[in-house]
Amino acid sequence: MIKLLQGFQRSDNPDLFAAMFRHRKTVFRDQKNWDVKIVDGEFEIDEFDRDDTVYLMALDEGGRLVGSVRLVTTLQDHMLSGPFKPMFPDIEFVSPATWEASRFVVLGDRNTQPNNVSTAACEVLLGMCRFGLDHGVSFITAVYDAGMSRLYRRCGLSNVELGRHRTEEHGMVFVGLWEISEALEASILRATGLGSSDDGQRAEENAA
Repeated sequence: MIKLLQGFQRSDNPDLFAAMFRHRKTVFRDQKNWDVKIVDGEFEIDEFDRDDTVYLMALDEGGRLVGSVRLVTTLQDHMLSGPFKPMFPDIEFVSPATWEASRFVVLGDRNTQPNNVSTAACEVLLGMCRFGLDHGVSFITAVYDAGMSRLYRRCGLSNVELGRHRTEEHGMVFVGLWEISEALEASILRATGLGSSDDGQRAEENAA
């Protein structure tokens, strides 16, 4: 199940947010050894975790967090306009119809779909597309590594590659742009096997 929350709802959902920030620390600092901001020794939180930030969280049948992604409008500061700008100086988005996805994390999900990708990862990617369809978002952009590129393809997401850059910290990283459409939604459903019987209802909206 996908749950949609915004940053201003953190105080109303402390356990979910704490779990998400812990997962991010585990993946990006402990596993990938990225130079990310760590708060209180256990949470990965940065300046893009704002009140207006949107989070899609995948919950298992017991309500436990197993996946998440962060979405921010490109009308505000975002990672491509900030820490990744030196890598991609010629790529810029400032539009209410273009949002940026970052901090994609799946941790602890034991279920997989027919494409051999975790159910949580498939649900989060489907949730991103459906968030766009439901909120007038025409495009989603992201900076991602080679592993995520393979994951996207296995989940039916085709994108326009806008740039690539190799760094010591991240290896090869790419900038991609996805056009949000019902055709993309259908492609994700076919590739992942979620289909009409999944928990593929529109993300539960708790934002005021």
